[in-house]
Amino acid sequence: MQSLKLGSGERLSPDLFILEGFEDLEISSQIVIRDALNRGLEVQILDRKSHFIRIKNDSGKTEYVKEASKTDLDSYMTFLIMENKTITKIKLIEAGLLVPAGDAFGDPVETFEFWNRHSSQKMVVKPVTTNFGIGITILSPGASAEDAKKAIQIAFHHSESVIVEEFAEGNEFRFLVIGEETVAVCNRIPANVTGDGISSVERLVEIKNGDPRRGIGHVTPLEKIQLGDTELEVLRQSGLDQNSIPKSGEKIFLRRNSNISTGGDSLDVTDRTHPFYKELAVKAARSVNAKICGVDIILKDLEQKGDYRILELNFNPVLYIHNYPYEGKNRDVGNKILDLLGF
Repeated sequence: MQSLKLGSGERLSPDLFILEGFEDLEISSQIVIRDALNRGLEVQILDRKSHFIRIKNDSGKTEYVKEASKTDLDSYMTFLIMENKTITKIKLIEAGLLVPAGDAFGDPVETFEFWNRHSSQKMVVKPVTTNFGIGITILSPGASAEDAKKAIQIAFHHSESVIVEEFAEGNEFRFLVIGEETVAVCNRIPANVTGDGISSVERLVEIKNGDPRRGIGHVTPLEKIQLGDTELEVLRQSGLDQNSIPKSGEKIFLRRNSNISTGGDSLDVTDRTHPFYKELAVKAARSVNAKICGVDIILKDLEQKGDYRILELNFNPVLYIHNYPYEGKNRDVGNKILDLLGF
């Protein structure tokens, strides 16, 4: 077990997103460790591989934190509800909140039959119990039966049950709720590159991945963009491949999902967000008794009250997209968690 505490007058700069000696930890965990040390607290690394720490103050108060945002403020049942997208949707509907129309299935044949009845619509196929966009496929209107069966197979590979639901039109935003407040809002843009009229898509990915903020495994604020099967398929559907040369200024998307974990960009939009949506996020978190929660909402106009759909709730929301966004302000969310923990 490693124990850390800063000496009098010592301080770690929050501007440096990599904490020396902790490069192997998720950057969200590094944020909490840095903020705790800067408060004069003692931090003990109990299990490095699972990002499990213990924080103590001079009065003997002790709190355990796993992966930066898992604490005893949230019960195990709250965790189980948010882990299961089907139950989450039920709780949200019961709270009077809007979610995409759809259903959950435990059998691939029934799943396909449901999709087939709605194949004229843009539909999403996703596992019931995954995060980071894993196993999710977006099927365009009129998608082939082969593509649908492949999407269903991928989703069932990751979960015993699968959700098929309407694709909610609009932009996706991550609302971070801590306690009874939405403390940060982030617009996550799917992995993309912008053409210069000279470079191939593959070269543009290399250039963008040269940003020191991009790495692999959540140890940097942004993830490197990959050119794997998923990205190549998205390019193919757009009539492109890795050797295509986009026009100058042309934005090329390499993913349909907007997760930062798959190379997306994080844009802080907290100050532009209408209070209506911030209140919605708090209400959504409250519906499952969550104190620390990531609420994913699709909406068309962030600055005007209007139509929306809540996609899901996240029991272990990453912090780094709010402290170190691709564009925008540092929202200092690690300190807000420490405040909520009573430090």
